[in-house]
Amino acid sequence: MTNAVNTAKVIAKAAKWYGDKTALVCWETKQRRSFRETDERVNRLANGLLSLGLKKGDTVASLNRNCPQHVEIMFASIKSGGVRANMNPRLNLSDKAWLLNDSEAKVLFVSEEYLNEIQSVRGELKTVKHIIAISGKLPGMINYEELITSSRPEAPETEVDDDEIGMLRYTAGTTGRPKGVVLARRNEMAVTRNILLDMLPHINSRDVYLALQPLYHGAGLFVLGAWIRGLKHVTVARFDPEIAFNVIEKERVTVIKTVPTVLIRLINHPDIDKYDLSCVNTIVYGASPMPVDKLKEGIRRFGPVFVQGYGQTEAQGTVTFLGKEEHKLEGTPRETARLASVGRAYTYVDVRVVDDSGKDVPPGELGEVIVKGDHIMKSYWKLPQEQTDEKLRDGWIYTGDIGKFDEEGYLFLVDRKGAAVKTGGLLVFPSEVEQVLHRYPGVVEAAVFGVPDEQWGEAIKAVVVLKSGAKATEEDIITFCKGELAHYKAPKSVEFRESLPKSDTGKILTKELREPYWKGHEKRIH
Repeated sequence: MTNAVNTAKVIAKAAKWYGDKTALVCWETKQRRSFRETDERVNRLANGLLSLGLKKGDTVASLNRNCPQHVEIMFASIKSGGVRANMNPRLNLSDKAWLLNDSEAKVLFVSEEYLNEIQSVRGELKTVKHIIAISGKLPGMINYEELITSSRPEAPETEVDDDEIGMLRYTAGTTGRPKGVVLARRNEMAVTRNILLDMLPHINSRDVYLALQPLYHGAGLFVLGAWIRGLKHVTVARFDPEIAFNVIEKERVTVIKTVPTVLIRLINHPDIDKYDLSCVNTIVYGASPMPVDKLKEGIRRFGPVFVQGYGQTEAQGTVTFLGKEEHKLEGTPRETARLASVGRAYTYVDVRVVDDSGKDVPPGELGEVIVKGDHIMKSYWKLPQEQTDEKLRDGWIYTGDIGKFDEEGYLFLVDRKGAAVKTGGLLVFPSEVEQVLHRYPGVVEAAVFGVPDEQWGEAIKAVVVLKSGAKATEEDIITFCKGELAHYKAPKSVEFRESLPKSDTGKILTKELREPYWKGHEKRIH
C-alpha cells in the first residue's frame, strides 16, 4: 500500500505553494477562495464523507453545473479514497437514477436546481445512503456547508493504492446506455502529466483558467493541472456568449477550454469587438471536429493561441495534440494542411493506424486509430468481459475512429467507423462533406448523414444553420458542394434550420437528425 502521493499530496503541496493566491472564483456569486482556504475546505469535506461512513472504494457521485464546489468534491473524493462518478445534468430523470444505481453510488452531491427531481426518485436509488445538497436542503438531506463546518480541517490519513479505482467516467451513450469507464488513480496523474508536459507546458500561476464546457466532461481533465500550476480557476454555470465575453474581460482570462460549437458561436458573435479579449493567450479545443475555415477565422480573430486535443473517454482525452506553433495560416502547403489534422501523439502515448487484421497501414492509407499509454482505462464497469476485450486488445484501445498518418506522424481523422454513407455502392464520409459546407459563406453549423433512397440505396442529406441575415437556397448549397467534391459526395438534399441538437458537451447529435428518415425501415443501411 502507498499513500496517495500522486494526487492527495500533490493537491496539498500546491495549496502550500500558492497559499493566499486566489484559486477559485464563482462568476455567479462573485465568491473567491484562496488555495489555502480551498484545501482546508477539501480536507473538511473529505473528513465529513468519512464521518458519514464512506469507505475507500465507495462511489461518490455529483450532479451539478460548473461551480467551485465541483473542484472541492473532486479533491475531497481523492483525499477520502472515494471513487468519483460523473453525471450529465441533461440526462433524463430515469437515466440519472439508472446511472446512480449502476455506479453503486453511496453519496450523491446535488446542486439546488436538481434537488426536487432527485427527491422524486429517491425511493428508486438502491445504494445512495446520503444526499448532500450543495445549496439549499430538502428533508432527509445534508447541507454541504454544514458538513464542511462541522468536520476536521486536517488532511485525512486514508491510504490508497495507485492501481485502485479512482473514477468512473461514463460515455455519452450515443448508441445505448452510457458505459462506465473504470480508471485507476494513477491514470488521472498520467493525463495531467500529458497535458502539462506536452499540450500546455507554458501555463503558470499568472494564468487564469475558464472552462466553456462541462467540468464533468473533458474540461475536468484540466482541473488538477491548473491547480498544480497555480492558476486562478473561474467557473461559469452556463454558456452564454455575452457572459463569456464579460468573464474573459473582467477576470482577464488567459486559458480557455472549449469545444468547436461553442468556439464558433464566440467567433461569429456580432458583439465580439465590443470586448477586450487581448488577455487570452491559449484556447484549447476538441471533443468534435473543428471546421478548418472556422479555425482560420479564429486564428485571425485571436491570434496564434490555439491548441487542439483529441481523445475519447476510454483514452482519457489525451491521444494526440496540435500545438500553438502548428496552427499556421502561412507556411508551406504541408504546414498549413496540418490545420485539418488532430496533431501528433503525446510523449508518453503510442498511436497507430491499423487495418482490420490489426496490422499497421502505411502513411496516407486509412485505418482504425488505436492508442496505448498509462492513462487508458482498466475496463468497462459491470459489463461483460467481451465488451472490454473488444475495446481493449493487447493493451491497445481501439477507438473506432478512422484516420491516417502523414509522413511526419500527424494524424488526420476521417470519421467514426461505421459512419460512412454508402450511396450507389460508393462510401462517403460525412465529415468530409461537412468541412466543405462550412466553407460556404454564411454557414455556421452543418450535419451530414444518409437517408433512404430507392435509386442510390442511401442519399447524402445536409442540415445547415445559417448566420443571422445570411441567405442561401438548397440549389446554392448543392452547386457549391459539387464544385468542391466529387459529384456523388455532394448532398442530394439540403434542409435549413435555426439550430442543431447538441449534447451537453457540444457535439451535434446527428443521430437525432437522421432517425426520423429511417423510421419504419428495418435496415438502417442499404
